[in-house]
Formats: sequence, C-alpha cells, structure tokens
Amino acid sequence: MDKKTTERLLKNYYNARKSWEGWCYLNNIHVKKNNSSIRKYVDQNELLYHCRYLLLKDLHIELYKIIKDKNSTSRDNIFKLLRSINNKEAVELINELNDFKSELDSLTNTRDKFYAHLDQDYEDFLKSFEIENYYKTFEYIESAIMLLGKEKELKEILKKIPSRDEFELKT
Repeated sequence: MDKKTTERLLKNYYNARKSWEGWCYLNNIHVKKNNSSIRKYVDQNELLYHCRYLLLKDLHIELYKIIKDKNSTSRDNIFKLLRSINNKEAVELINELNDFKSELDSLTNTRDKFYAHLDQDYEDFLKSFEIENYYKTFEYIESAIMLLGKEKELKEILKKIPSRDEFELKT
C-alpha cells in the first residue's frame, strides 16, 4: 500500500465529513443548540437549499469511493485496503462490514440511482438510509483507517473539520 493511496483515502473521508457537518447544520440535525429556524430558512432560500442538496450529494460521492466493494481501479476502497493487510483485525472488520452490507449498499445505491442516474424510483433511494447508519459508516471507515496505521493522520484531519455547532447562519 503506497502513501498516495492512504492520502487519497484520508482526503475522501475528510471531504465526506465536511459535507456531513454542513448538511447536518443546514437541516438542524444533531446540533447542540437546536434552531429550527435554520432549516426553515434554508428551505425558503433557493441557493442554500441547493447547497444543502449538493452537500448530501458530495457526501454520497465521497463515501462511495471509500465503501463500494467492487472490482475496480479504486485503490482507496477500504475493502481492498483491508484485504491487502490481511491480518486478524482486518478480517474481523471486513466481516463486520459484510454484516452491514445492506446498509452500505443502500448508501451506494443512492449515489448510483439518485445522484449519478436519476432512476424512475429515485425518491426511494434517499429514504432508504437512516441517519444513524451514516454514523455507523463513519465508525467503520475510521476503524479501517486506524488498522491501516493512519490513526495520527485521521485525528489531524478530524480536528480540521468545522463542527456544525460552530456554524452560525443569520436568519
């Protein structure tokens, strides 16, 4: 595993988490200081409404690169990277990811069927993935990154991500 591969993995995850924080803020989801006027304001502002859409789209695109278990040239996919180290902890994490596969497939299918190709039943895909499953996906990705020996780098990038609790939108 080369340095560029893990750098790309960390960059993709960093982008995904920034998009997640922004999307949660614009939806008033899991913020310390609840402010329901934010979501209402965003719903009524065409530009911010579109930005919120783009944040979720970006989240799905970035996570897709990391979690889609496929035979491809995507060198920064956690399944491929975990298989390359092939130790007991990696095998256990792959098994846990496989147990969570239907949820991961739901997320990647949303990228495929809603964002990349607007299928007839596109609205079903946005409803197919629960908010809590994003958090679980983040936990799996972070566990994989740590198994790849990049805990220090992970902690550094996570510190750089602005928290949704730091944002302030004047409504």
